[in-house]
Amino acid sequence: MVKQTRNVSRRNPGSVSHDPFQYRYQQMLANSATAAVCAGADNLIVSWNTAAEELFGYHFEQVIGQPLSLIIPPRLRAAHNAGLARAVRSGHARLAGHSVDILALHADGSEIPVDLSLSMWIEDGKPMFGALMRDIADRHSAKQRLEHLAHCDTLTSLPNRNALQRRLAAEISRGSCALMLLDLDGFKYVNDTLGHSVGDKLLTAVASRLTEAIGESGFVARLGGDEFAILVSSCSDPLMLDTLANEIFQSFQHPFEASDQSIYVGTSIGIALSPNDASDVEQLLSCADLALYSAKSDGGGSRKFFQRAMQNSSDQRHRMGSQLRTALANNEFELWYQPQVCLATGSLSGVEALLRWRHPDHGLLTPANFIEVLEESPVAEEVGDWIVEQACAVAAKWEQAGLGPIRIGVNLFAAQLRSNRLFGVVSTTLRKHDLPPDRLELEITETTVLRHNNQSTKALRKLNSLGVGIAFDDFGTGFASLSLLQKYPLTRLKIDRGFIAHIDRKVGDSAIVKAIIVMAAGLGLKVIAEGVETAKQEKALRALGCGEAQGYRYGHPMTSNDLLHTYLDRSTHSENTLGLSAG
Repeated sequence: MVKQTRNVSRRNPGSVSHDPFQYRYQQMLANSATAAVCAGADNLIVSWNTAAEELFGYHFEQVIGQPLSLIIPPRLRAAHNAGLARAVRSGHARLAGHSVDILALHADGSEIPVDLSLSMWIEDGKPMFGALMRDIADRHSAKQRLEHLAHCDTLTSLPNRNALQRRLAAEISRGSCALMLLDLDGFKYVNDTLGHSVGDKLLTAVASRLTEAIGESGFVARLGGDEFAILVSSCSDPLMLDTLANEIFQSFQHPFEASDQSIYVGTSIGIALSPNDASDVEQLLSCADLALYSAKSDGGGSRKFFQRAMQNSSDQRHRMGSQLRTALANNEFELWYQPQVCLATGSLSGVEALLRWRHPDHGLLTPANFIEVLEESPVAEEVGDWIVEQACAVAAKWEQAGLGPIRIGVNLFAAQLRSNRLFGVVSTTLRKHDLPPDRLELEITETTVLRHNNQSTKALRKLNSLGVGIAFDDFGTGFASLSLLQKYPLTRLKIDRGFIAHIDRKVGDSAIVKAIIVMAAGLGLKVIAEGVETAKQEKALRALGCGEAQGYRYGHPMTSNDLLHTYLDRSTHSENTLGLSAG
């Protein structure tokens, strides 16, 4: 601030300087929209402009000669007085030349945030202080709003992940606490069938019910999607947490109301304790997440406490994920082929391509050892593309070798169905190997199709229009199978082996298989039975009208060369037998 004389006020003409420059400056301050206040070394106010009147609610006549402490909140006055005395002694104000945010006191007793710019100068041998102040309440309101948005879930109004992490850090530093992570069972089905707007209303209803169920027992937050969290302070008692989990399960027994819909969903819960399981925020979240994953893996609707074995399993999955990436790069994957036969003639009608991993340390691994990790791996789509390429190449090679037009079945990963590349990859590969489209059959399972998108459905329809077969694998084992039959361009149902194992001994299994065969015929679909191992099973299937079968009765999975030699030999033997009979 430029030097000015004492006792300057637009309301006190007698005190106005005769210096033209000083006069113009005083007039500028008097009419400024910024509050201008001057005080002497004795802490008494000597100048107070119109903007200061509006900002603080005091008329200039009420403040001239009064202590500057008048506009300083009581709890801050001691610090103010000490700072003023220090500046008078040293001849230097520490805040001079800087802009700072402080709290000031209004005439009505309320505190207001202001931006302060302080100046200090010497006049008549004595220090003088000047302050320019602006109301920044709007800025603070905006800041508070941003702070609220940063820590509040806008859909449910619950605290969000950021708020949970802050609260977790505070609780962990104070002592023991427990973290419960919840994930809704069946939420995706609600979104897919009723729409995302109903899903959002359901999440809001779940948030309200959780808050009501927990009451004062815990801190409820939404982490995103259909995942919620409950933080229980000062708790290390598993029995108490088990009781709380049961109360949550009980609260989910009643339907949720959303858009005039009564919706039933369940939940799975993972629980971790601090400091027993972890002593920092990210570790505790990770432990609870592993426990939740375990609960979901058991079919949902249950609660699991974190155990160290879960971490070991997670570490193993992570290591295997890295090894799978290496396996693809190092050509460690192989395709083996299991025969599919026509029950009426016994001839080879097709094969299913089955993935194997020739591990450098553990030898040949079947899918049971790695497929679950591979399906969730970033390389799943690349491996799927590789399988399509290899299968088509082998089918073309077999035909050139004289095996005949054999259909080859390939299992799709969920990642391939989610991608927009599926049609291009398959159609390009068929052209590359000059393979007729009807020689390729893509197999999908309920697990993969329930995670579909519209793009994948379009791709399957386009491929089917080219002549590519679409088979529904493991049919009859999932709750949504029947509703999906008309949604996808299917050409074949593969009856799950679970219905075949006792088909010759259990009337119920035989009736189910018969119903599937009749239904498939009505829908124009072909049928193949999986897991056929005995002559009695084969006989029962033939009597029921099943067209094809696959299983150990007709051959174990084998390499492409072994299958070629096996069935070429059979073909040659049949031809020789026919020739002898004719002779």
